[in-house]
Amino acid sequence: MKKLVSLLLIATFVMSLLALSGCGKTEEAPTTPDTTTETPTEEPAAPSADGTVDIGIVLPTKEEPRWVQDEARFLDAIGSTEYSVEILFSQGDSGREMQNVQTLIAKGIKVLIITPQDGDAAAAAVQAAKAEGITVISYDRLVTNTDAVDYYITFNSISVGAAQGQFLVDQLAGGTGEKLYLYAGAATDNNAFLFFEGAWGVL
Repeated sequence: MKKLVSLLLIATFVMSLLALSGCGKTEEAPTTPDTTTETPTEEPAAPSADGTVDIGIVLPTKEEPRWVQDEARFLDAIGSTEYSVEILFSQGDSGREMQNVQTLIAKGIKVLIITPQDGDAAAAAVQAAKAEGITVISYDRLVTNTDAVDYYITFNSISVGAAQGQFLVDQLAGGTGEKLYLYAGAATDNNAFLFFEGAWGVL
């Protein structure tokens, strides 16, 4: 079990770095959307004969390329191991997120990796997993108002926000007279508050 958890902590940490490096790119935007996704080089182990799964992963939506890319990266990272995995998407619906977690619990998962759609709403889901002795890893976004999260893997969102704020300062240096409108992000996403805190500290 310790080997499995260690493997997943390393995988999620590396993936958070990949996501952060993607945010820092300054290339010109392509004329057409880039919908390319990474294809796993190896298939993860299939569920056992009784349908049980070792690792359950719940991601927020398939409508954003970042999470589709993460799906491929998880499958690639786990494909070279003996562990089986199932990845479900909540499609922006906290109710569906709860159903996904319950489905994975019923399949006997040992570890749950979850990126919550709504940090507060996901608390009940991870508490249900924890009650079954499942190790819970909150990936990228923190599941809030619960102590059922064993590990939280993310990047420094305050520093990212500060970098965003500094970019605005640099672009508007010298006084252009342009108005600045601030948007803080979704109230359901704990990262949004951290991004804003970092940006506002600079602005």
